[in-house]
Amino acid sequence: MTKAANTQGDAKHDMKVGVLGSRHETFINDIISNLSGVEVEFLSFHQQPAPISGHHRVIVDRASFCHTFLKEIMKNLALSGTYIINNPFSATATNKLIDLGIGSALGISFPKTFVLPGANPTEETEEWIKEPMWERIIDEVGLPCILKPFDGYAWTNVHTINSLEELERVYYSISPSQVMLVQKLIRYEDYYRAFCFSKKDVLFVKWVPKPFSMGQYFYSDLKPIENMKDTLTKLTIDLNICLDLDVNAVEWCIDKDGHPWIIDAFNEVPEINKEALPEAYYDWMVQKFVECIEDKLDGDQRNKTVFLLQEGLNERLFRIYPPSHLRT
Repeated sequence: MTKAANTQGDAKHDMKVGVLGSRHETFINDIISNLSGVEVEFLSFHQQPAPISGHHRVIVDRASFCHTFLKEIMKNLALSGTYIINNPFSATATNKLIDLGIGSALGISFPKTFVLPGANPTEETEEWIKEPMWERIIDEVGLPCILKPFDGYAWTNVHTINSLEELERVYYSISPSQVMLVQKLIRYEDYYRAFCFSKKDVLFVKWVPKPFSMGQYFYSDLKPIENMKDTLTKLTIDLNICLDLDVNAVEWCIDKDGHPWIIDAFNEVPEINKEALPEAYYDWMVQKFVECIEDKLDGDQRNKTVFLLQEGLNERLFRIYPPSHLRT
């Protein structure tokens, strides 16, 4: 059963699944078709009374990355006890720089990277933010290299840089407030997207990366990674446990020496296109997503947060009101 819902505050969590996403997305509709005996609602939101709470046990979030209002709604619903897929707190906190730090601590290899401040610091910040040392950067990452936003997605503002002069020119042409990364370009022999569900199920799909959703998937030839597949699987799972992501697509590439590198560790809403993927892989992803939802429906799990609330406090948090004579 599916219907639209304008969610208002209700402290009781029913065995319902909410979907924040497009009604026209084939992947979402296939998931709904495989959720037997579960009431599913497509969600929309207008003004919300604060503190915010809802009545869905699970929400599949495929849209809050588009708008701050939706992201804040998802975070507050997670605090009230609704399980959000993916964790909105993780999605807010995570970026390519954080991924690199966490992944490196797990033993994952990332290309040599420098983080750059936004161009043209203001008078208030020029004491602390200095001009990048361009020659040193080029010496260490080499040419060509990649310039990209530290929090970017979908190939937005990703540039292949071929000279020091081009690096400076492109850097200064970008918004002054945009923090950028300069990264060594890895010449890869093989490239895989590792789709990870429920922090335990991993599928490697051979991929030819291209911008604007033009990348191509193939039935995977795993021979190039057969001696390291178990290790890459474990690292992928460990990374998703640390990031607290129930659904993610991690991009691994293998260089000419057979060394694995992560190029992209975080995809908040992995694109899962039925027309682009081999049928068996697509069906596997639908099934694993359904299993993830069902697991959260049947349990009492909550999204992790940075807030150290006492056990049980969340259940009471949104039921505490001032005495009636103090209410306006």
